[in-house]
Amino acid sequence: MITFLEVKGLLELEQAEKWGEAGELLYDLWYNDKSNATKLCRILSECWYELTEWDCCIQNKNLSFDSFKETLINITQYGLTHFNTNGNFLWMTGYMISLFPYLFYNGEADGLYSEWEERGKDMLLLATQIEPENLISRMLYLGAQGDSDKYSTVKTKLAPYLKDFFPGSTAIEDYFKDILSS
Repeated sequence: MITFLEVKGLLELEQAEKWGEAGELLYDLWYNDKSNATKLCRILSECWYELTEWDCCIQNKNLSFDSFKETLINITQYGLTHFNTNGNFLWMTGYMISLFPYLFYNGEADGLYSEWEERGKDMLLLATQIEPENLISRMLYLGAQGDSDKYSTVKTKLAPYLKDFFPGSTAIEDYFKDILSS
């Protein structure tokens, strides 16, 4: 099962470091079909990737960090309302929230970081409960729990299927192939 929707022209935009155009392409694709969780996951993951790599690996000249973050927050809220039982949305968003909780809320209020971090872990747990055979959600959940023995076992089971789940070469697909095989 392919995890990320293949979008014509996206890889070329990423390779040309046209991150703003890539985000617009994916946002428009989702906005025109809001009931599609796969499209929501695609724009959500693109925004998250761009924000996490902002000052490191992507060309961000003439782009607004705040605009990308606001988009991420808004589409996450939409997903939490409309796709809160969708396994792929839950593991993907839960993983992203558990790693970088501060990207999913505005402000500096005490406790929000821990609250969102815990929410991400809870989403990973729920994803494993909804789809117990999903090796990706199970591996990410076990990693978040620090269960290294079970994590290693699931990682070994998942390895032969990584190219099936992530057949493309977009930035987020390469990211997941890397972290799930490391």
